[in-house]
Amino acid sequence: MLKGAIFSLHDVLVTKGTINAPLFEETLRLLRYLKARGVEPVFIGNHDWTVTSPDQSKPFRTLLEERLGPISYYIGGQNGMPYKPRADSTAHILSDKGWQRNEVLYVGNTTDDMKTAANGGLMFVNVMWHGVASPYGFQFDSPRDVARFVDCLCLGLDGWFWALEQGDLRVYALAPFTTLSPRYAQAHAYSENAKATSKHGAGDANFWGRLLAARIYFSGLADEIDYITAYPGHAPTSNATVISEALNILGQSLRKSYLPDLILRHTKAVKSQTARASGGSVGLDNQLNTIRLNPAPVRGVGGKPYKSPPARGGKRVLVIDDICTEGNSFEGARAYLRAAGAQTVCVSWLKTINKDYRAVSPTFGPFNPYIAQTFPTPIATTTHWYSSAISSHAAPTDLADVYNRYFSWAWPADI
Repeated sequence: MLKGAIFSLHDVLVTKGTINAPLFEETLRLLRYLKARGVEPVFIGNHDWTVTSPDQSKPFRTLLEERLGPISYYIGGQNGMPYKPRADSTAHILSDKGWQRNEVLYVGNTTDDMKTAANGGLMFVNVMWHGVASPYGFQFDSPRDVARFVDCLCLGLDGWFWALEQGDLRVYALAPFTTLSPRYAQAHAYSENAKATSKHGAGDANFWGRLLAARIYFSGLADEIDYITAYPGHAPTSNATVISEALNILGQSLRKSYLPDLILRHTKAVKSQTARASGGSVGLDNQLNTIRLNPAPVRGVGGKPYKSPPARGGKRVLVIDDICTEGNSFEGARAYLRAAGAQTVCVSWLKTINKDYRAVSPTFGPFNPYIAQTFPTPIATTTHWYSSAISSHAAPTDLADVYNRYFSWAWPADI
């Protein structure tokens, strides 16, 4: 759960020179809102600031405390506080407050702020209301947008709807997917949006990207992984996932490289929903026989390729997919990454209701994961019942509430 937000002073609260009064008041509103929600804002800088007007001069800290009450204010070189962007600058604050990394956001604007957040392993909230200084981090154009993000996506969900954890089999989903079931009527709106976003590019990729990144970060999964990748579309020519930029930003923030082309589709696979709609079935071979691993994936969107395969030697890869039905895509990824010597954690936006998960046998393989394979059928699997992995029966209602509030969010009247 989010407990604190570290705010850089420079180009976040104010810019040097003059204070934009309306924008400063809006930023103070954000700070008051965080305190009201139980999230403590603290402030970090390498130099202390003074506010000067024609009739007086006062420390910037004094100005903030006049408006907010007592605050925690950390200046490099004072009281044992290291200078940013060193990793021990944010570590000093976390130790002082008793916070864990995945309980804190870093709110900044400059390249120096980006480095400070990355060095500390903190999610970087890049606020753009005083101008664009760094292209990195999750970008927010107003204090209201940050408040909405915190309220809906950082505090609005707690835990996973569906969690399958058995040995090296780890699969998680945010909420159930259904557009028909009366039992999950509250899930229909966000399910339709997720489907439109992932399949047709017509939904809201910003919402799903921010939501998924927030859950990965606050759940602690981010501390367990070494790389992030997304499962490819059904054809070799399929576009990258619509949340590719969000995954790239998450990787940058955590210093866990996003590998957009780690899993390659070499042959067109039958679309699962198409086969099921026509009364057919899609076996695991539909995935295993149409993918392979890339021995030289690129590091980040537009990055340079690795010189040797990164996903090996016990490294753990976070695999992202939009909607998990029976697990064929995840199991294809798990089989190939296991053959390369890597471990896997799988996360989907949503899990299709009433569909059991079929995990590939641990004895499957070995094989060369970097070349196309043709495996004979049937492929041995173990069934994990859908109902047995439901972790939170409140998740459908929680996500429905988050979804509705996110798109209609406004400042509370008393803030």
